Amino acid sequence: MIFYTIYTSTPIGEVTKEIVDKITEKSIKWNSLHGITGMLLCLEDRYFQFLEGAEEDVKEVFEMIKGDPRHHNVTPRIKGYSNERVFSEWSMGSWMLSNEKLQNLSALGDLNEYLQNPVNTNLQSKKFVTMMSNILQIWLAHEPERAKRLSK
Repeated sequence: MIFYTIYTSTPIGEVTKEIVDKITEKSIKWNSLHGITGMLLCLEDRYFQFLEGAEEDVKEVFEMIKGDPRHHNVTPRIKGYSNERVFSEWSMGSWMLSNEKLQNLSALGDLNEYLQNPVNTNLQSKKFVTMMSNILQIWLAHEPERAKRLSK
């Protein structure tokens, strides 16, 4: 079984492409060594991250994130187990989204709903993992060159 956790946090300062790239590069190196895969979505006013792998490794990286000075209000949202990875091809993928883009991409409606109401128990199930898989497909369509660069 693959353990996964999803958290949100508030960025300290402005979220820029350079900051996201640095976080992603560091994450790829660490996660590759520890068998962790996932996706970091960066919005104007929050981070949303999905991490998956061995439970002890995911918990270890989550503790590191809680101590990262670029984050405030690191809040675990969902954790669970899955039979397969959602983001098996990436040690860490990342995608910057504006709040406007989040609202305008209808396929991201479930994510927007979740961010508005993260305790919605309807999403704490296979539906949530399906939603993350759908987000991956959207990301691949919008960021194909970045996806190639970030693969393991």
